[in-house]
Amino acid sequence: MRDWSYYGAAHRYAVHEDEAAERLCDRTMRELRLADDEAELRRRAGAGDRCSAIAFFEILVDADRLDELRAMQEAGDDRAGATLMEALSRQGREDELRREIAAGHDVMWLVYYLKDLGRVDDALAALQEWADQHPDEASLAHARRLTVLLEHGRVEEVRRAAESGDHTAARHLRRFSSK
Repeated sequence: MRDWSYYGAAHRYAVHEDEAAERLCDRTMRELRLADDEAELRRRAGAGDRCSAIAFFEILVDADRLDELRAMQEAGDDRAGATLMEALSRQGREDELRREIAAGHDVMWLVYYLKDLGRVDDALAALQEWADQHPDEASLAHARRLTVLLEHGRVEEVRRAAESGDHTAARHLRRFSSK
């Protein structure tokens, strides 16, 4: 299995509490993938089997069947949605990533994508655009902006905000300074 998988990386080793169960999971998924039994993986994933969901999502991404992930996410599978966004990010599909954000995915997928490319100002602009479209999330957007600034060494901008009375900036600056 590939190491790109957001869902796999986040959850693969937290699936079972013991190593024997994890080995069984790995062996079963390997056998189903080798047998090319996508229908069984889909059935098991739909029934809530986490190992099968991981393996199935990886098959979909490897085959660039992102529309299927999108449909699963729209049907309520947040794991498929996270995998979709991670795949778009890793494949550099910025336009599609932006469309997914406009459709309701967390803007941070785009922010992290842009930051990873060194486009911090573009990331901040995307966050501001999202904040403008979601005024009820202004405090969340502001906190996220401060985090991005601090992560990229733009401490002076946060310090100026804190000195001008921005309590959230002051709190972020204190946390950042204590690390």
